[in-house]
Amino acid sequence: MKKTKEDQMSLAGTEEAEILGRLNERVERAVALIQELRRERDSLKTQLEAAEARVRDQENATERVTTLEEENDRFQKERGEIRNRIESILSNLEALEEG
Repeated sequence: MKKTKEDQMSLAGTEEAEILGRLNERVERAVALIQELRRERDSLKTQLEAAEARVRDQENATERVTTLEEENDRFQKERGEIRNRIESILSNLEALEEG
């Protein structure tokens, strides 16, 4: 059986519709993927900002601990100096009492 020109045009129209349908599917999947990737990007961006804030907080805490350790060392040295002065004064007083 020979295909008529009308049959061939109908076949061509069906093929075009099928091609357009497949193209439309791919475009829809691409759009959905792009939307999902954008949501993921936004989520990751939020997580990054939160992590950066925690790092800044940790750095501030570390600086504060360092400052407190330095102050503690200074106070310990001052305490030792005061103890030495008191011992010296007590020795002098004892020497006066004996003398």
